[in-house]
Amino acid sequence: MKIDGRFFTEFTVRVHATGITIQGNGTYYVTESTDLLGLEWYIQPPAYKELRDEYHCRMVIQEEANRADAIADLKKQYAEVFKCGIGRCTKTKTKLLLRNNAVPVFKRKRLIPYASVPDLDAEIDRLVAKEVISPVEHSEWAAPIVVVNKKNGQIRLCADLSTGLNDALQLHQHPLTTAEDIDFAEAFLQVEVGKESKELLTINTHRGLHRYNRLPFGVKPAPDIFQQIMDLMICGMEGVAAYLDDVIVTGRTYEEHRRNLEALFGRIHEYGWRGAAF
Repeated sequence: MKIDGRFFTEFTVRVHATGITIQGNGTYYVTESTDLLGLEWYIQPPAYKELRDEYHCRMVIQEEANRADAIADLKKQYAEVFKCGIGRCTKTKTKLLLRNNAVPVFKRKRLIPYASVPDLDAEIDRLVAKEVISPVEHSEWAAPIVVVNKKNGQIRLCADLSTGLNDALQLHQHPLTTAEDIDFAEAFLQVEVGKESKELLTINTHRGLHRYNRLPFGVKPAPDIFQQIMDLMICGMEGVAAYLDDVIVTGRTYEEHRRNLEALFGRIHEYGWRGAAF
């Protein structure tokens, strides 16, 4: 928040809801939006709780209205970004590098509980239709799959790449930061894998071999690869930081925050991401 000025003063505030008048003293901060009284007056008795409840509720309502307007405008301007489904990063394809002494590892399929087969079939069909995976007849590499139940009742198909591939891959070192605000659905699957790396990402299912065309969750260097792409995307942007698929946007004023947010969504649209959510 940008502070234009401040001064120490005595004040009298009347709480309209209760009719109580509160007197105190403290530092008064002047900003472009809402003028503020400092913490030293806030904790002064009596009845500061009543004052806090009335005036803070009023500010929260205004901030929520501003937030709702901003989100509505973004959804209208960048409808593609908010669409359900799996997007495709248009700026890069990733490549997985093997260690010099790497030997192919082929694992048999695992038994799947009979009750999970219909849901697993539906998920495989969905991923094939989205071109996330493709059926293949032969591969030197193969990993078994794990079926994970999600909170919404659906399932997630996961490749158990700890069975061989992860130990054979070179590390992809890129620093990770921390942030949270905007995130993308099935983020890693929006990154295409180069042709030379696809065989490494073969999975062995009850319906035969399938090969990933996108970067699956569970690949050892995947977080670093994705972070590098995100850092490249937001490079040069003001008030924006990213941690994997979580992006945070800041601004000293509401107007600056709005500009930074719109600039970010322009970049997200340019990169082809989908499934953005607040």
